[in-house]
Amino acid sequence: MNNSSGKRLDIHSTEAMVNLKDAVWHKDSIYPSPSPEEYKRRHEALREEMKAQGYDCLIVGGGSNLMSMWGGLVWLTGHMDHRTMAQYVVFPLKGEPTLLYPMANSHIWSARAQAKGVQDIRSVRGKAGGFGKMMVTRIKELGLETGSIGLTSVNMEKWAEFIPANFYLELIEGLPKANISFVPKIFHKLWVKKSPEELDLYRKAGELCDRAHEAVLEHAKPGATERELAARAAFAMSAGGGYPHLCILGITSMEDPSQIFGNPNPSDRVLEEGDLINNELAAGYCGVTSQIGNPICVGKPTDIVKNLWEEAVLPTAMAMEEALRPGKTMDDLLKAGETMTDRGYTGRPILMHGMDICSSDPSVSFDRIVAEDYERTMFPGMVLMSEPNPITPDGKLGLFWGRTYIITEDGNERVSKTPDELFVL
Repeated sequence: MNNSSGKRLDIHSTEAMVNLKDAVWHKDSIYPSPSPEEYKRRHEALREEMKAQGYDCLIVGGGSNLMSMWGGLVWLTGHMDHRTMAQYVVFPLKGEPTLLYPMANSHIWSARAQAKGVQDIRSVRGKAGGFGKMMVTRIKELGLETGSIGLTSVNMEKWAEFIPANFYLELIEGLPKANISFVPKIFHKLWVKKSPEELDLYRKAGELCDRAHEAVLEHAKPGATERELAARAAFAMSAGGGYPHLCILGITSMEDPSQIFGNPNPSDRVLEEGDLINNELAAGYCGVTSQIGNPICVGKPTDIVKNLWEEAVLPTAMAMEEALRPGKTMDDLLKAGETMTDRGYTGRPILMHGMDICSSDPSVSFDRIVAEDYERTMFPGMVLMSEPNPITPDGKLGLFWGRTYIITEDGNERVSKTPDELFVL
């Protein structure tokens, strides 16, 4: 094989493939991406926070699970990959960030085409010795073996989980003079107010939510299963240029209901005339996710379904929408969410949560509000998911409704266009 200069390359050894510098593989790949200016803004914002908290370097992880969706890793680099539990970027206060990638071969050249927020991408295969040892190597290159090293959460910060124990032990052993500590919270305050460019990404993700819901509507015919309908939603997201985050979908009988919320693990339950489909669908795009949910009836709604929608679901959703505006507080959202209980219904505890890379605080539930002081009052640039889920007093039937909102200067903006109606097929 010849490289770009025409010189023959013998790449049939692992080390040769790992250290290959000038392959042209995947140079024609196309991935949507934030602009270089947006990545520069993000890097500078994180470094300002690192400086304030006294960190010389962060090891930022991200995985493909629902509670991470690549987290700080994708925000800093644009990199998304399913090949390991998590992947990492070594992000120094001063110096070039380094993305550590588990593969070599042609895989890493695809990663180099995708991850436009970082230039230095290295495989941990071969003599590199894996993630932990490669972290040590890069930190020593940066001259930070006695510095303050922070390990950020791989998952969203309200569900903080960190690097595996074996990598941590390799760091401790390889950097005995470094001050290594866990950093459970550093990103959220940087993410709670989105940039104008980021808001456009949420809008695109909202369009993908609409596509996914439309796909469920199109294929919701007797004989389809929960699993098949969820797959249709996932395909619509991917075909539209994004990727699936949540495909929660459940079927229940309207005459004999046994469901308050969609099934997070869609089953082989077969759709029949007289059934109801609850759903919560979330689509990702360029490292952000938006969510939607709207029930679908296959056949004429029963009185119980119709009354629940008209008396609790829609009034609560509209009351919360009215409260989603700058200057209003999390307490205002709670009061709006109590519309359903004021009307004699109950509901799932959660009423609203924030959107960072995926679901995040602030969150409002019937029994508690979880929010930092700086986000208890809404301001422009926040992205929030309103999701009232009223339930009949006997606890047998619930209807989930959800929309993702941008808080604007004078109110709010929905990122999806699906109308507020009880869909009847």
